[in-house]
Amino acid sequence: MAPAEDRAAARPATASGADQWARARTRWSTLGPSLAGFALPFLLVVYLALKGGGYDPIVRGEIGIAVWWIVLIGAAAGALPATRVTRAGWVGLGAFAAFAAWTTLGIAWSESAERSVAEMGRLSAYLGVFVLAAFAQGREGLRRTVQAVAVGIGLIGVLALLSRLHPSWFPANETARILEGSEARLNYPLNYWNAVSTLMAIGIPMLLAIGAQARFVASRAVAVAAIPALSLAAFYTLSRGGALEIAFGVTVLMVLYPRRLAALPGLMLAAAGSALLIAAAAQRDALEAGLGNASALSQGDEMLLISVVVCAGVGLVQAAFATASRYGLGPRLNVPRRVTALIAAVGATLVVAIGLAAGGGGYLSDRWQEFKTPAPEASTDAARYESFSGSGRYELWESAVDANQSASLLGIGPGTYEFWWSRNGAEGFGFVRDAHSLYLETLAELGIIGLILLVAFVLSVLAFGVARLIRPGDSERRGMLAAAVAGASVFAVAAGVDWMWEIPVLPVIFLMLAAAIFSPSAESRRGRTSSRFGSRLGVPYRAVITGVALAGVVSIAIPLAGAESVRDSQDAVRRGQIPTALQDARDASSVQPYAATPELQQAMVLELAGDLPAALSAAEEATDAEPTNWRNWLVLSRLEAKSGNAEASVRAYRQARELNPRSILFQ
Repeated sequence: MAPAEDRAAARPATASGADQWARARTRWSTLGPSLAGFALPFLLVVYLALKGGGYDPIVRGEIGIAVWWIVLIGAAAGALPATRVTRAGWVGLGAFAAFAAWTTLGIAWSESAERSVAEMGRLSAYLGVFVLAAFAQGREGLRRTVQAVAVGIGLIGVLALLSRLHPSWFPANETARILEGSEARLNYPLNYWNAVSTLMAIGIPMLLAIGAQARFVASRAVAVAAIPALSLAAFYTLSRGGALEIAFGVTVLMVLYPRRLAALPGLMLAAAGSALLIAAAAQRDALEAGLGNASALSQGDEMLLISVVVCAGVGLVQAAFATASRYGLGPRLNVPRRVTALIAAVGATLVVAIGLAAGGGGYLSDRWQEFKTPAPEASTDAARYESFSGSGRYELWESAVDANQSASLLGIGPGTYEFWWSRNGAEGFGFVRDAHSLYLETLAELGIIGLILLVAFVLSVLAFGVARLIRPGDSERRGMLAAAVAGASVFAVAAGVDWMWEIPVLPVIFLMLAAAIFSPSAESRRGRTSSRFGSRLGVPYRAVITGVALAGVVSIAIPLAGAESVRDSQDAVRRGQIPTALQDARDASSVQPYAATPELQQAMVLELAGDLPAALSAAEEATDAEPTNWRNWLVLSRLEAKSGNAEASVRAYRQARELNPRSILFQ
């Protein structure tokens, strides 16, 4: 064969190799964003949950800095935003940024700059998560986010359940050790039982949606099979609010879901499996009470076996339903949303009418009075579900309203509700930091303006999600949208009756779902935009994003560095390294010259070192920086007494008592 003929014969092979390489690059360019779109929500949920929900300010700060750095680098490199952000997305981002900015402005009139800066750092971390989630959304962002969050919650729910059935497999329950009488309530891994139950309530409707429309039969089966395990974990939390949140989330899903009949088999299976597990658990008193004796361990083994059998059975039946549906053997009829709404309205009307006729009005009035009446904590067994006690919430909410009346427009300052309560709270309560309602605490601390900004953001998420569901479109996407709205609705309700905002894994989930709700649809022009959209952004636009990201990093880094230095100082004291502890406390003061905690730490370290004059000076600096914190005055009183200044010690003591008159320390 001639050389020219050789070259001609070789060309097809070369072209074929180039085509294969191009196809491989195309597959990776699709697979990479797909993995990233799933990995980011999944890893955030699992990491924060296993870190105590992210309640530790250091954990929260580190996450905040990490996400802002990703935004900064992605914007500078032109990789973010991955697609054009929708107009509704910009509205949501603007509303939340305005809320964060108002919180930052609140530092100017706050009675504690330190607490307000810490709240600014919290909001900045949350905003970073929201911005990154919004910028990383793509054509399949909604589906990936819902699936990733649901899988993460499912994994955490199974781990939480296992921690009750086999506690020896997990770290010691420090929360139960510190809070006497809480052994019966499952709190792992978030360290707060109500938060665990809320997490399950957010995940269950999303798992139901996945069970109804996932692309693989196995995925549908596993999603529905996990729900009884999550329901049992929620049962062990003994959270009455959590039980209502689960019912609320499922109801919202079924009202909004575009193919309700397709979701009904999974719902019935999950409900039956959950009922079986809860009934079995209610018959095992030692396990329900959280005891660590031989009887509880034996019952844990029994419940583990029962749980595996029930969940496996639910999964197998769901797999059969899914297979039948795939081959067109199931019912094809679907009930229109208008018919569903009409049936629900008629049913609700009948229930209300029958309830009122049977004396329901008086019953509800009695239960409301029971909720309002200060009473001891409800029982710590399954009988707790029959109690309507508010566990003091009404008094906390009432105090938040009173705080707003003292500064209705601007509020008393971010993060300062604890000090207001110490001075003005109701009798019979111990330490309280939060108002147990995001909305009322915002009203107290940020005034009417802050509440309007917060409510505008939350309502924009839910209203836009419902509005998109009403429009015709792809049923699979609308199903995922219904799941996202249901999960977000659960958090919006839970945050109104408890301090869920302070447990970052929960608001982070809400913000990621919000970003998914705002994401462009695959059919839209914005959704079809190339993933290289960010690289075509103008330099000014990218400079703005970079500047905002840098500001976010700084706003988190300052309180984070101060908190780390104070904690290092405390650790050094425990090791007996007094000079190191003093230097760490001084480092914290250098980073946060406006803060009281570093000064108070210096005072206590200097006291240990025997330098009482310097300790007194540091304690006085702490009272100047935070004059309404009774702890600063109590430490100053002790130091004055040690220094022989009896009159000054009494004055400081009286000031501490005036700032916290109901504390047992002053009785």
